[in-house]
Amino acid sequence: MSSVLASLAQVARLRDPSINQRRAQRVLVDMVSHIMARGRTHRVRVINISELGLMCRTDAEVFIGERVSVWLPVIKDVEAEVRWAEDGRVGMEFREPIKPRIYEAMLSLIPPRQTAW
Repeated sequence: MSSVLASLAQVARLRDPSINQRRAQRVLVDMVSHIMARGRTHRVRVINISELGLMCRTDAEVFIGERVSVWLPVIKDVEAEVRWAEDGRVGMEFREPIKPRIYEAMLSLIPPRQTAW
C-alpha cells in the first residue's frame, strides 16, 4: 500500500506547476523578434530563454511538434521545435543547445524583464 501512495505522491509532484522541472535555468527577457513557420514570418515577443529553449508570446498559430526558425541576436536563425502552445504563449526547444559563450554574448544584447508573467 505504501508503494501505491508513494507513486501517487510522485504523480502529484510532477503535475505541480510550482515545481521547476527544467533542465536549464531560464532568464526573463523582453525582446521582440520573429519566427518562420510553414514559410511565413510571424512576430513574437520572447519572454524567457535558456541555452535549450525559450518561451514567447505570439498571435501565430503554431502546432506542437512543428519545426520553426527563430531569430536571436548574435546567432540569427535558430532551428527549434514547438513543445507546447497555450493561450498565445509558445514554448520552444532549440534543435541544438546554444554554446555557453555565444549564449552569454546573446544575453548581453537582450533587454532583461523585470517581472514574471
